[in-house]
Amino acid sequence: MDGTRTFLIGRDQVAVIDPGPDVETHIRALSLALGSAREIRILLTHGHGDHAGAAPGLAQHTGASLLAPPSYQPPEGTDLTVEVLTEGGRVPTDEGDLVVLSIPGHTRDHLAFHWVEAKALFVGDLVLGRGNTTWIGEYPGCVKDYLNSLDKVEALEVDVLFPSHGPPISSPANTLGRYRRHRLERLEEVRAARQDYPEADSVELAGMIYGSEIPSKLVKAAKASVDVALFHLDQQEVSD
Repeated sequence: MDGTRTFLIGRDQVAVIDPGPDVETHIRALSLALGSAREIRILLTHGHGDHAGAAPGLAQHTGASLLAPPSYQPPEGTDLTVEVLTEGGRVPTDEGDLVVLSIPGHTRDHLAFHWVEAKALFVGDLVLGRGNTTWIGEYPGCVKDYLNSLDKVEALEVDVLFPSHGPPISSPANTLGRYRRHRLERLEEVRAARQDYPEADSVELAGMIYGSEIPSKLVKAAKASVDVALFHLDQQEVSD
């Protein structure tokens, strides 16, 4: 099983990107790998538990600083100071600076980290190392944000994308194009289903689009995906 990937950049002055879930064995392994580092900064692309869960424990084990998007809140009872990351900020490592890039869509304040010297971008859950879709359904307006973020990343012309799930992507333009096409095709499916069945609610539309046998644990996510697609389509109609 391919879980969340954690990236360590630098040896003495290290950035740890997305330390992963709150699993003690994983935290101990990261702490051991960081044992000789003089300065450690933990960076979060977003606050989902599979990316950020280990951050408080790793910070406490290593004395690392914790840097995160504005919405991130450490667990209650955790005595940690969190530095807020914003667009254009620079995080130093002994392998070069990482430049903060705002790429909302998967979450409202999702971030990426541009390793300029390596022409690489750590993209979190913007795209995955496999497949052609990621979760887009967290808030109204996320579809527009997501499409804009794909365009923004494509304009960087980096050589490699490092997603937090799956292997590195050595053909960024192809992958970004594939994800964009999938999202636009999904929007068209929602548009067509609503046109054919104007009285259907979002759960019924999700069944038409994703199949009538959606596992119960995915019904909520499928509904949310359709809800944000409908919101996007409605906003397009208003702007037109």
